[in-house]
Amino acid sequence: MRAPVLPLLLILALPLVVEAAPFPATASPTQVVLGRDRAVVVQVKVPRGTPSLRAVASTGNLMPLPATARGEYAYRWIPPDIRYPLLAVLAFWVDAAEGPPEVTTVRIPLLGRTELDVATDVGAGAQVVVQVADMRFGPVTTNRKGRARVPVEVPPGVREAIVLATAKGQQTRRTTPLDVPPERPLVAVLSPDVFPVDGTGWLTLLGEELVPRAQVDLQVQGGGVEEQGPGVFRVKPEAGARTVVVDAHLKDGTGAARVMAPVAAPIVAIVPPPEVPVVAPPPAPPAPKVDWSQYLSWHHLSPHLMAGGFFAGGDNRGPLLSLGLGYRLPPLGGRLTVEVEGGLRHLSSQPTLGPAGPVLDSRVVALPLLLAVRVLAFERGPLSLHGRAGAGDLYYDQSVTSTLFPEPHSQRGHTFMAFVAAQAAWRLGAVSALLELRGSYAEVKAQQIDAQLGGLSASLGVRYAL
Repeated sequence: MRAPVLPLLLILALPLVVEAAPFPATASPTQVVLGRDRAVVVQVKVPRGTPSLRAVASTGNLMPLPATARGEYAYRWIPPDIRYPLLAVLAFWVDAAEGPPEVTTVRIPLLGRTELDVATDVGAGAQVVVQVADMRFGPVTTNRKGRARVPVEVPPGVREAIVLATAKGQQTRRTTPLDVPPERPLVAVLSPDVFPVDGTGWLTLLGEELVPRAQVDLQVQGGGVEEQGPGVFRVKPEAGARTVVVDAHLKDGTGAARVMAPVAAPIVAIVPPPEVPVVAPPPAPPAPKVDWSQYLSWHHLSPHLMAGGFFAGGDNRGPLLSLGLGYRLPPLGGRLTVEVEGGLRHLSSQPTLGPAGPVLDSRVVALPLLLAVRVLAFERGPLSLHGRAGAGDLYYDQSVTSTLFPEPHSQRGHTFMAFVAAQAAWRLGAVSALLELRGSYAEVKAQQIDAQLGGLSASLGVRYAL
């Protein structure tokens, strides 16, 4: 392994990707495999009485979550839609009364997954192992042309892999380059959030470490900057400027960041003559504002499609099909999902009237429309187990034909339906394969029908997470 990779591997080995000062922070999980891991939960603790915590991420989407205790902030970070490895930097700080703010950073390695096409000189049947940084993948057996495709996970900063091929007790070793874009993280922090018109503010540039002026090109609109230390700059707004905009680009072209802050306009106060004070009751506190952005997100939707069969005893059996749409609620870590589901059930039977009586041909088509709740009970790796329960209305259409009737008899109606189910899901990226066992109740009693369209059922299907 090359020496420049060692500091990065030490970062990846840490159980928590956290800076020591000024606020303790934790991230779970501590690294992300792109295409598999969908979110990271970050918690930051601050002393009581501290002003509001501010946050920004070098990439991805950082959203605040409801606080669980006083002095504790929680965030949900969604990785970017990329497949190449990258180091993500999350920054958290509080505006200081004087001087630049102290920034807590959380670094999250994003591992890219790919299949490495390996060609060897040892022929067919060789065992190939690929080493990427300190991780090994394989063994995979080569085909008759001496080639193999090895699935690997690549951490950020790694540009090559070691291929070990073993055949007939002999091992060969060679190095193969990895096609990874040379992208690096860059975060720009402006403090305070609103600049004083006649005062100054602060700019902090962060990447893997603080980024000094010598490594970055700065373009500032509406103000000027002066470096006070590595990666820390004093910012002074220009006269008449309404906004300060900073564009930062690493000189090697591997990263960029943009940040802006408004400039407070001067306020002219008109002091009226003093009046006799009037004692009034204290005003009612304003109602807290609800951040609807965490609820109105396409990432919370998950359509599903399942097909199978049901059995309720006797002739009450047949195929079924269901199509639904779920919405994952942000509270409780996203473990609760509300679903609406529509389906199709078909039942056919041929009862006889007496030992030698005529045969009736009865066919029932049922359309259930249900509202359900799904709860995540267990999750480990790609496997997850869920419990489901729901109820709704079931619309049915029966058609009966017989030699006794000159014309087919038909009737329509609806009845109540309820169900409970256990569901297993195996995640394959954004798509999950489903297996569901369900018990349901839907009794139909009318003039010409007495059937059970519930019973036990088993279904296979898929669910897609947007």
